[in-house]
Amino acid sequence: MSNASPNLSRRQFLRGAASAGACAAAAGLVGCGPSGASRSGGDDGTIELTYWYCWTDKIKENNEERVKEFNDTVGAEKGIHVTAESQGSYDDLNSKLRTAFTANEEPDVCVMVINGTRAFAEGGMIQPLADLVAEEDLDDFWDGLMENCYSDNELYGVPYLRSTPVLYYNKTLFDKAGVASGKAPETWGDMVEASDALAKVGVGGYGFYSYIWAFTAFAYCNGGALFGDDLSAKEATFNEQPALDMVRWFKDGVDNHNFSFCAGSNGSDTLNTYVANQQVGMWVTSTADLTNHLSLAEQGGYEINVGFIPRNTQNKVPTGGCNLVMTSRVSDARREAAGEFINFMTSKDSAIKNHLKTGYLLTRQSAADDSRISEAYAETPQYQVAFDQLEYAVGDYMNAGYTQASKVYTDAIDQIMGGSPDDIKPRLDDAKQQADPILSE
Repeated sequence: MSNASPNLSRRQFLRGAASAGACAAAAGLVGCGPSGASRSGGDDGTIELTYWYCWTDKIKENNEERVKEFNDTVGAEKGIHVTAESQGSYDDLNSKLRTAFTANEEPDVCVMVINGTRAFAEGGMIQPLADLVAEEDLDDFWDGLMENCYSDNELYGVPYLRSTPVLYYNKTLFDKAGVASGKAPETWGDMVEASDALAKVGVGGYGFYSYIWAFTAFAYCNGGALFGDDLSAKEATFNEQPALDMVRWFKDGVDNHNFSFCAGSNGSDTLNTYVANQQVGMWVTSTADLTNHLSLAEQGGYEINVGFIPRNTQNKVPTGGCNLVMTSRVSDARREAAGEFINFMTSKDSAIKNHLKTGYLLTRQSAADDSRISEAYAETPQYQVAFDQLEYAVGDYMNAGYTQASKVYTDAIDQIMGGSPDDIKPRLDDAKQQADPILSE
């Protein structure tokens, strides 16, 4: 994997660090007093911890199941009790965490979208964890999942619910259109061919919207990048040739090959409606959506399958999802207790249960040989695609201005897909002029 070497050097650095450095690093920014949200223990001496998580449906169920399991086992044995609190989306949680930290009411442990790790570490709101996570555990996580766990060579997050984008396709529609449905389109040419064939049966081919993660993946698969190969994302590169040609290919797909672009702020909702109503044959979203899409397909009486993000010049995908982090004012016995919780939630056993419950990636290498995994993959082979694609996975961008700069790009994509092919380069050049100052702040 192309980015394995930086990960290994970071782990070597961590192993050489003194365990006492974890609290000291946090203390240099905000102090190591008690966490605001977990003011005291229970009357019986139990350490009470608060855990914030995101999302709903099976992801919510999974979080609550794992927390209950911890409370009933490790927590009961060691006098720790965790209360789980849902905070909406990643953006909601990030906003609430900043506000709660100012008010001294932050949780002890929370999920954190991976590209937020560096900003929250630099802001002093989360603390290093190297002394709480065993070497063998760090070694057991896939290298492509570790890049977004560090800031300045310090471990701040542990992989929890992690994902990659994958290509979904409607096998039923493929069969109807006479497209081979036994495997997903592997190349951009395959996508165009399938999309043209689907037009003949009156449905859209590839459905998409201005989804930054998907465009990042397709740019990678053309040998380019939207914000450079450095995950610091110091400047926009989406107007350079490989990424530029990728947008031209999408625009040609819309104009000439039955691609269905869902414009505007509700583009994702529109696409989901198209998918559920079998109005498009292909789409890209997270592997974390697998169980939900399989359920919808069963209810709708159709079949779906998944594949790698189709390549033009290479296979390469960004990772996404969340790590578990600890807020910076947690200390002493509370810190040890929060470490127990993080290790439980990211353990091999939990990784297997998280994966099979939600469709998020199997984060632990050692779990691949577990009988539960082989049995599940035999019954539902769609699970294995994202696992296999990990060979080509890299981290996600971690610039503090990345979200805002991404919005500049996706706004440009909205304009491009509804405009003239001649506008593509000028609009992307203009977007770069807007994005670069944001990334350099």
